[in-house]
Amino acid sequence: MAVALASAWAALPGPVRAQVEVVSPGAERTAVVIYRDRPVDTSRLLERSSEGDPNLAREGLALIVETRTIDLPAGEAVIRLRGVATGIVPQTATLDGLPAQVIERNTDFDLLSPGSLLQRSVGEVVRVVRTNPATGEQEEKAAIVRSGPNGTVLEIDGRLETLSCSGLTERILFDRVPEGLSDQPVLSIRTRAETSGRYTVTLAYLATGLQWSADYVARLNPDGESLSLRGWITLANFGGTGFDDAPVQVVAGTLNRDEDTVPVEPAVVARAPGCWPLDTTTQGIGEPNDILVTGSRSRVVEYLANAPVLSNSDVEEVVVTGSRIVRLGELGDYKIYTLPEPTDVNARQTKQVQFLEQAEVRFTRTYAVDVFEDNDDEPEQPVLMLRLRNEAATGLGLPLPGGGVSLFEAQTSQTLFTGQAKFEDKGVGLPVELYFGEAMDLTVEQETGEAVRSGGLKRVPVAVTIRNDKPQQIEIEVRPGEAAYRGFRIVRSSARHLITEGGFPAWRLRIPAGGRTTLTYTIEYED
Repeated sequence: MAVALASAWAALPGPVRAQVEVVSPGAERTAVVIYRDRPVDTSRLLERSSEGDPNLAREGLALIVETRTIDLPAGEAVIRLRGVATGIVPQTATLDGLPAQVIERNTDFDLLSPGSLLQRSVGEVVRVVRTNPATGEQEEKAAIVRSGPNGTVLEIDGRLETLSCSGLTERILFDRVPEGLSDQPVLSIRTRAETSGRYTVTLAYLATGLQWSADYVARLNPDGESLSLRGWITLANFGGTGFDDAPVQVVAGTLNRDEDTVPVEPAVVARAPGCWPLDTTTQGIGEPNDILVTGSRSRVVEYLANAPVLSNSDVEEVVVTGSRIVRLGELGDYKIYTLPEPTDVNARQTKQVQFLEQAEVRFTRTYAVDVFEDNDDEPEQPVLMLRLRNEAATGLGLPLPGGGVSLFEAQTSQTLFTGQAKFEDKGVGLPVELYFGEAMDLTVEQETGEAVRSGGLKRVPVAVTIRNDKPQQIEIEVRPGEAAYRGFRIVRSSARHLITEGGFPAWRLRIPAGGRTTLTYTIEYED
């Protein structure tokens, strides 16, 4: 039986009409499937993380599948499923294997903060730590919270005192976390069952905060005609929930998603200043508006002045593992990669896993330059381009998720980094063109002739001269920059042009070592 867990954002205040409460503290087993709707720039992702970008916890998309054991009581009960991901999208959740009638479903996420602690502790006894002005020693006193976060009032030794207005109180100690507060969301369901029993259930839901990217390292082989290609998958968890020893899969392809796949917003209660004006009697001892408190409910929780806050988007660790290769499979129109063994996907951590290794991938080295008319003074600089075809005959023949490629080339006794390129997802049989840095020892000069206009058309003659100062012959692809203009056509040229894999016209010229070649052509397009 599949039970859709609704996205209601109401907190369930304790047991409802004396029903039995059952708490599932966490999953016994968890599987993670991470999606992406476009190639992800790993460097930019980590840069945003180092900047503390809070939006990372709301980006990305993953399917979380949990296995739990629940002791279902007979009659009415409230079952709380704790330990779900912080970025849970509750309207997508399903629960299988629970033979009970579901009366009500809720998502509880009343965020633990100084404000919510005070709000839920009104009437409760806490302890305050303050400095005795006569002796300078710290003292601990019992206090009763009489007013919540909007102007906190404490009763100490039978007298009412506004929090920190005396300038003495430095921190408040809470012996327990009030019921209903958590730094993690909780799925709660009210059930009615005829009989009790222990059941193994499967909870599945979408969550944000997890992303993946693909990166490649290409090393040119000594023959100059092939390269070794190694691919790595980077897993990034920017949420506050980790997944231990989890089977992990990543899905490549353009995923269609709508605005409904966003996580719930936690309810945050801020503490307003209690002194007038503007807490002037507490300079240097003011409390932060919200802090994150973690730990078991049996621990004493300290409400510290100036306590540091750890951003959910801070990446703590990068883990690299490459002992085995990821397995490739099909998922409808998408490609799915399964990590070779379960792994920990910890909160605020990135991890790299090797997914591809091809030792002999044949390629052609060429150079490319885009030529625009009237750009005679500053012609474009040619760039290095490696052209591969994703076929088994060339040493590939595997779906390639788009990403960045770092190129390394051996020079005498050392291997040097020679540039980076990017490409989109490429299926089997498609060409892969990788554009790296500007070429050295190649000079392009151009001269634009006088344009002729007639009937809304502009006709322009262009001469392009390429000089090769390299010690070997090169191939260069010259492409007219106006090819995308309306009505474009090549009227005449000194060499035969071809249509590239991208569907645009170009001339491919071979220029001997130390030689030069001049290409002349006339183009026409709507003016």
